[in-house]
Amino acid sequence: MASIRLNLFESFPLLNRAAVGNLLGVGSLHIQGVEIPGSISFNNLAMIMSASGTTAKTFSVSFGLYSLTGSTLSLANSASFSSNPGANALSWITFVTSATQDITPGNWYFGVILSTAGQSNLSLVNNDVAAFSGGGYGGGFVRGYLSVSTNALPVSIATSDMSKEGNNESSFSVRHPYIIISA
Repeated sequence: MASIRLNLFESFPLLNRAAVGNLLGVGSLHIQGVEIPGSISFNNLAMIMSASGTTAKTFSVSFGLYSLTGSTLSLANSASFSSNPGANALSWITFVTSATQDITPGNWYFGVILSTAGQSNLSLVNNDVAAFSGGGYGGGFVRGYLSVSTNALPVSIATSDMSKEGNNESSFSVRHPYIIISA
């Protein structure tokens, strides 16, 4: 059977408890496992940014597309965004990809690092699941965050270096950004 060709993929349904609020700590790499049901070109990537306050600020986001082989996540592609948003902004942000790639159907992992300067009132629209994800789970790695701070996307990551979602007392450990990939 031929593979399905997708025009749009979203990391979770936007109207499924989406929230605007703090997502990640600066220098924290969060990983979100997704299953992509068909092929899609990785050349258009978008998220929703929220900014408030009047202080000058800088906002940067790095996105990594990872594959998992055994217990190692490997960087397949990346994208980045940087801006100096104005006060009280809620807007789509689009990323520049490092290379166009055809993502094949299957399990992939989205990695995101957020950094800010000038003010901390900058965030990404994210899932609001802290209320029911606050407990560790067994089995393989699906979602979590890197246990050490980083300012760059690692080329490879051992899943043993990741803290699984729900194993941290912080509600930020279970939040992942709303991500759209479009053809």
